[in-house]
Amino acid sequence: MVAIRKWLARLRNHQAPVTQWADQRRDEAARLLGNAEESGDWIALTTHCNGFIREVAIRALRDQPSPEALAALIERLNDWVPQIRDLARENLDHYLSPSHVQALLIELDPLMALASRHRADHGPTLTAVRNILQSPEVHSDVYANFLTRQGSAARYLFKLLLEKNIDKQTLLRDALAHRELTVRVAGVAACQALPDAQALQLLQEALPRPGAKVRVCVMRTLLRLLENPQPLLCTALLDDSQSIRSLACWAAPKHGIDARAILAGRLTEGFPKAKRGWLGILALAAELDVELEQRWLIAAARSNYPSVRRAAMGQLGEGLLVELLVALEDPSDTVFLAAVAQLNKQSWASLHTGLDAKLDRDWHALSDKRRHALMRLRPKWQQVAYLLARLTREPAEQVFWAEKINLWCEEQYQIVDPVTSRSERGELIEQLRGLASRGLISSTNFARVLK
Repeated sequence: MVAIRKWLARLRNHQAPVTQWADQRRDEAARLLGNAEESGDWIALTTHCNGFIREVAIRALRDQPSPEALAALIERLNDWVPQIRDLARENLDHYLSPSHVQALLIELDPLMALASRHRADHGPTLTAVRNILQSPEVHSDVYANFLTRQGSAARYLFKLLLEKNIDKQTLLRDALAHRELTVRVAGVAACQALPDAQALQLLQEALPRPGAKVRVCVMRTLLRLLENPQPLLCTALLDDSQSIRSLACWAAPKHGIDARAILAGRLTEGFPKAKRGWLGILALAAELDVELEQRWLIAAARSNYPSVRRAAMGQLGEGLLVELLVALEDPSDTVFLAAVAQLNKQSWASLHTGLDAKLDRDWHALSDKRRHALMRLRPKWQQVAYLLARLTREPAEQVFWAEKINLWCEEQYQIVDPVTSRSERGELIEQLRGLASRGLISSTNFARVLK
């Protein structure tokens, strides 16, 4: 700080003739450095456009070690002025000791980013940081930080620990349970360097954990290591993950396993108690195009789990139309939409009565989204037929239903309806014509349905 004060004094007392621009630059530097010298906030000045100001700020940070100061020095390692890069590198060397390992871990991401910055050779700096993080005295700090990190920093620390860690089994067990998916994938690959018995134990522990990408990697490795992979494949065929089932279906024939026989055997047992069990059975049946017994489909459609009810909707046919209509009452939108999609495959004759009853009962209680979805199940002319019927039955609500009919007419363009007969369409058009003549609907909108 004494050197900075002397430099500021010389700057203020300098009497040499200068240009107006240089005078302004000198006054600005004196003001900024004076304020920073009083407040001690030098970090902000390390990014100033004036190189002399950046230099003084970096020199001042040498006496104020902190993670924030380290971050500023790392940024200046790639400065466009060579002298400032050298000064920043010299100051950063003070952090390359075990006593500053926490600061290095906090600023690990910007340190790693130096590898892709090529204004100077940052290799020696990165090597020195790597050596500090691999030193035995900071192992516990680095390991604890690894367990909480995500992204590229987690992968970097995993590689460091894997190179030096003596207890690789513990490290790989933690890696396979890590919050960062890419670390878990790297852990699977690293397990292959262990003895088979250790690798099998770790991988079998990791297989049930969520994450389809990791689980597929684990299962591929297990298939290579296991002497008898048949039990694994039989279980995997009924897994709730599509990726796991696909891998199992691909590998099953090579090991003499019939996926249909596995499914048939499971169907002779009781209903699953867990959601994952239900999802695996329903998905495998759909993939193998196996029609489940009605008791299984009804139980799935009435499950407590929305995801199971949604999966069951796709397998309910015309014989279980009642269950599909019941699903229209489901509080889950995903189940409701799955039921609508399946109802859309049914014939209008089978759907007509149940859908009319639903709309009659719940028209006003339905959300706009659900009401619109149910109306789209009807052929085009049957949509307006329903609205006209409601208008006729409810004369007190004539204005409301006339507005709905008017909006329907406004939305039409080249109506395609292979269900409604020509005679019925003619009757509906005459009813619309009567509403238009009475002014209840727009004549312009009525003209759209005649095109």
